[in-house]
Amino acid sequence: MLTGAKCEAGVCTCDSDYTYVRGRCRKLVDLGQPCSDDIDCFFSHNREAVVCHRGSCECADGFYRRSSNVCRRRVTNGEECLVHQDCEGENLRCVNQQCTDASAQTKSFRDVAIQTSETVEEPNEKGSPAKGTSGISEPKTRDAETNTDTAGSGKRVQINTKRSTKDCEKCRKCTLPRRVLSDVGDPCVDEGVECPEVPYSVCRMGQCHCKDGYYNKVGRCMAELGEYAHDEQYCEDDMEFNNNRCSCRNDQFYDNNMRSCLKPALGINTSCTQQSQCSPYGAAYCPALSPKRCTCYPYSQYDEATELCIEKQGHEAYCERDADCALANTRCSSEKTCVCKTNYYYVDERCKAVKGAECESETDCAFEEAVCQSPNESEDESVDPSEPKQCNCKKGHFYQPANNRCLKEAEQYGDECSVDEQCQPLLGELGQCIESKCQCNENEHHFKDGKCNVKIALDARCSKTSECFVDDEQDNVECRNSACQCKFDYSPDVERQKCVRPSGKNSSDRPSALKVITLMLTSAAVLITGSALRDAYYG
Repeated sequence: MLTGAKCEAGVCTCDSDYTYVRGRCRKLVDLGQPCSDDIDCFFSHNREAVVCHRGSCECADGFYRRSSNVCRRRVTNGEECLVHQDCEGENLRCVNQQCTDASAQTKSFRDVAIQTSETVEEPNEKGSPAKGTSGISEPKTRDAETNTDTAGSGKRVQINTKRSTKDCEKCRKCTLPRRVLSDVGDPCVDEGVECPEVPYSVCRMGQCHCKDGYYNKVGRCMAELGEYAHDEQYCEDDMEFNNNRCSCRNDQFYDNNMRSCLKPALGINTSCTQQSQCSPYGAAYCPALSPKRCTCYPYSQYDEATELCIEKQGHEAYCERDADCALANTRCSSEKTCVCKTNYYYVDERCKAVKGAECESETDCAFEEAVCQSPNESEDESVDPSEPKQCNCKKGHFYQPANNRCLKEAEQYGDECSVDEQCQPLLGELGQCIESKCQCNENEHHFKDGKCNVKIALDARCSKTSECFVDDEQDNVECRNSACQCKFDYSPDVERQKCVRPSGKNSSDRPSALKVITLMLTSAAVLITGSALRDAYYG
């Protein structure tokens, strides 16, 4: 097999870019490419499908170009097919792998039920059918004993004495003297010459071998698919013999070894074993790993109308290198498809910039609510026009990388939202989007001083007053001495988590601070007034 061959799982096979044909792994060229011989052209699944015509590979007569590099045979009513496009003729459709007249299928079950098979005798001497017949002659049969033709009566049993050429070859070989015949592997004398009575053989180094394109089977050189054979006995039993070549039926495919025919894959997502089985469906392949089913390549998508995996254009188009990608801001990926470069998203049939990527206008940005401006630009200062611009969110919006979008920030408690991040600039890191509204999780947090805060009970440790929580009258509690306490003039009810105003003294029977101050001021006023009256009286 030489060039292009490899050993895979203990078996010699051809590399991915090579095809086994005529005893070698060959690198074949695609349709439309230069060639010097038919064997130079990639044939996909049928050696008869392509020819080298005027120095270029093209579909042979009777074949049509099914997809970018596949030629399929055109067939007519009653012949084998795989896809509707195989059938040439008005109203023909491929049904159960056979071209069928769609209009003929409208025949009712009643029409089918009344069809009968009738046997008719040969015409009598007057030229009319014999009595009791319908006028259709019965085929003659050959008597095996007398070797004469006999017009059947409908009761006679036909004995088929036809023997295949393969059977005849076996009989011939058994009766001829052994000294005249050779087998593959027998010694030979004439180097480079065909061995006696072994067609398609050659004498090499004193031993009889099969020529390239033929293989040994029980001493006979059998023709590989597409190779010449003067008789059908040199083709395998499951092959067809057309134009002196071994071939597969139109609904079958060549195996990689070119020695057997494969059953067809019946469409995309149906079982396959070889790439050729998926070839009628366009840019499709048979995966190396299970489940092995015909699958569209990443650079194509399935079209039900044509039963084809059609190659994409622009984004996700097929490529070999970055230069093959015509769409701006794209590169060629490891899967040989054109994808957007890093920091670009595919939007509106273009690869547009994400936040922070360069742009010329807002339309270059891959998200809504975007502005294209210099990072140093502000409302009060102008910037150098030559300074690169970047995509950013409008003021009052924030960027969500996961979905590549700008979302409006909440302006007040209860504003509509879709994610927590919209609420947090206003309500703090504990703000949440609950039931599509910005709010605090009332089971764990409470809203105070414009933010969502953790609920801290009376007498528990705290760091700021907004953390302290009571069920009623939030203003009556404060964080004092690193603990949540009721304000002066209020008494704590720890059990009910409330701060209550006492009717008289507070719970410790001490006068309240306000009352003490009032009493002190009143006493001072009385003393000052008394002193003034005394001075006036004695003065």
